[in-house]
Amino acid sequence: MKHLLFCMFFMSFLGLFAQEANIHGVITDENNQPISYAAITLKGLSKGAVSDDNGIYKIEHLEAGNYTLQFSGVGYIKTSRSVTLKNNESLEVHVSLQTDLGALNEVVITSNRVRETLDEVPSSVSVVTAQQMENLGQTSTTVADVLLEVPGIALSTNQTSNTGQTLRGRKMLVLIDGIPQSTPLRNGNRDINTIDPNTIERIEIIKGATAIYGNGADGGIVNYITKKTNAAKAFESTTVLGSTGALKNTDKTVGANISQTFSGNLDKLGYVVNGTFRQTGVFRDANGEVVSPYYGIGETDQYSLFGKLNYQIADNHKVEVMYNYFSSNQNSDYVAQVGEFGVTPSIGVLGEDLGADQGNRYNHNAQITYDFTNIFGDTDFKLNLYAQDFRTVYGFTTSFYDPDLGFDGGQSSIISTKMGARFNFNTPYELGEVTGNVLYGVDVLNDVTAQELVDGRPWVPETDMTNLAPYAQLKTLYDDFVFKAGIRFENIGINIPDYVTLIRYRVGETTPSSGGVAVEGGDLEYNATTFNVGLRYNKWSVFKPFVSFSQSFSIADLGRTLRSATESTVSQINSDAVIANNYEAGFNGRIGNTNFSGAYFISTSKFGATYSELPSGVFEIDRQPERVYGFEATADTKLTNNLGFGASVSYTEGKLDTENNGDYNTYMNSDRIPPLKTVAYLAYNWANKFNARLSYIYSGNRDHFEGNDSGDYAYGQGPISSFNLVNLTTSYQLTPSTKIGLGIENLLNEDYYNLLSQFAARDNDYIKANGARFNLALTVKL
Repeated sequence: MKHLLFCMFFMSFLGLFAQEANIHGVITDENNQPISYAAITLKGLSKGAVSDDNGIYKIEHLEAGNYTLQFSGVGYIKTSRSVTLKNNESLEVHVSLQTDLGALNEVVITSNRVRETLDEVPSSVSVVTAQQMENLGQTSTTVADVLLEVPGIALSTNQTSNTGQTLRGRKMLVLIDGIPQSTPLRNGNRDINTIDPNTIERIEIIKGATAIYGNGADGGIVNYITKKTNAAKAFESTTVLGSTGALKNTDKTVGANISQTFSGNLDKLGYVVNGTFRQTGVFRDANGEVVSPYYGIGETDQYSLFGKLNYQIADNHKVEVMYNYFSSNQNSDYVAQVGEFGVTPSIGVLGEDLGADQGNRYNHNAQITYDFTNIFGDTDFKLNLYAQDFRTVYGFTTSFYDPDLGFDGGQSSIISTKMGARFNFNTPYELGEVTGNVLYGVDVLNDVTAQELVDGRPWVPETDMTNLAPYAQLKTLYDDFVFKAGIRFENIGINIPDYVTLIRYRVGETTPSSGGVAVEGGDLEYNATTFNVGLRYNKWSVFKPFVSFSQSFSIADLGRTLRSATESTVSQINSDAVIANNYEAGFNGRIGNTNFSGAYFISTSKFGATYSELPSGVFEIDRQPERVYGFEATADTKLTNNLGFGASVSYTEGKLDTENNGDYNTYMNSDRIPPLKTVAYLAYNWANKFNARLSYIYSGNRDHFEGNDSGDYAYGQGPISSFNLVNLTTSYQLTPSTKIGLGIENLLNEDYYNLLSQFAARDNDYIKANGARFNLALTVKL
């Protein structure tokens, strides 16, 4: 009898277990993109789930019955679904959440190595969302132009170089999914345009000195977050066909582009693959004249290949593999006809360039990310293994003339290879009403960078840097306070081989003018401890203030110092690192449908990194103390259900203590400090079918410097005159799967010079900006 009862009980238990049901599905936004970390709860019960990076969720071990599902996510409007669940049923419930425009301050960021809302960050952060990427990308083919409306970032140059496009008056560290793109050992100023806009999901900008990703972030970081898989479908295809060109004198200006994306989710495997080809035509100014091809991005062939796979190994294990290739090279039928600074612009005339194609030859990025949730206790672990291989080629110049070797000139090239690993632990804690987390781990990076001429002559020796950096970051939440504090220990070793500086001649002469110095190599060591601390108060939605202090660590373009060395040993070279201290006070808030924010900052450093030009034309780095300061303010609102308005203003100024006596009495050059920038826009949406966005950008004056007796200005000190730009983007949803878009850059055909053309004060760089240009695109999504 006992055995019979046991068997009946066991069979009943199996029957109950077999009848357990579950609810699963995918959470997406209005653009059909997955929403990570959305909360799914069963009304009246304690059961629930959280969506993963692909928006997938699952609630298991449910009995048959009626349930009300509640879906919510940061920055999205909460929604509910009533469902009826049968015995042993696996019910699929997909939900699309609408963006809550009244909660834009709750945008989630990931560049701090852990997912946070803006209300958890006591510092200034800007996010270019997927929708903004689409709008801003409609008037441009480069990422540099996508960034032009971000407060604190200087306007782009319309060239391959991003010289002068600083963040709060200092250099920024550019990342792709956290992989460094900048080459701080030899800063070539070509790190911004290292990825195609079609590869990017969103861009996160953390402002102010930071050491969270190591060397080179004196002004902050710009992190390009690549596209995610579409978890809502097993297969989705997106095709974009486009054409660009000038609106005045279209001759030879028409270019074309095609981009194909495949994305989907197959059970535990998610994937996204994109290939893009762009070909730009000739660029013309507002008068229809061909823009000089000197470091230009006209007549450029761009190739991009991107892929990402993620696999859910188990409930608490997942792995992701990412690869991105980008190449952009100019193949021009024009050569520069050099003008005269302040008088006539340099233009393009038909001719044959003496050198090879210039541009970013290749940029390979690869990364493996492994996530282990609850590796011990409630601690999560993330491992990143990454690599980057980059080469960029500059234009031909006769300054590399060498009669002994038979060279009429030459072209410079920077080659950089990085390999790194990040070990990241995140441990939450709770002490009564005090909650928070501790983020800690170690970063390892090897960076090998060299600069050589295309013909093989070495210019900067192969510099081999190894960086080991343990770090810890504490976040504490109590009542309405958010407190953060962190520390990072930089341990850097750089090996420099014996080398001889490049011999330089003036054209036509047979006696060297510089170079030929035999330098004994050696090892340089840099050890520094950087700190950050910040406090935010979130009690009032109308006013959420914060204060913060943060530091960065960077090596001030060591390669430029090495290539112009006049000492015989590396140990005699002034290579002190730059420690930047950033002090900031700001706020954000909301009144009704209006969001606004503001910040004031001061950034100081004992050793500067400002370039100055010697009479010989060679640049050196001035090491005087620096002080950079300024403010930013933004506001956006919904005027009606269909009409939105926004505006921002950015002001930055900087001074040097040239006598090292505490008196900052000399203005910093304009290659570091941009003029006042204001941005305003109107955005219209009709029935989610027609969208239009009109933006206005004003760049002010900056004229702090005097010319010499001949009226010539030193590099970076040319007077900057103001200009106004108006851009227009429109799109119309022809069918549920087909959309057409039209963007017009410089709608009013403003005749002006870019900032670089003005502050460089050099004939070669005195180039007018683009006139009115169109960008037409057809998007088909299946």
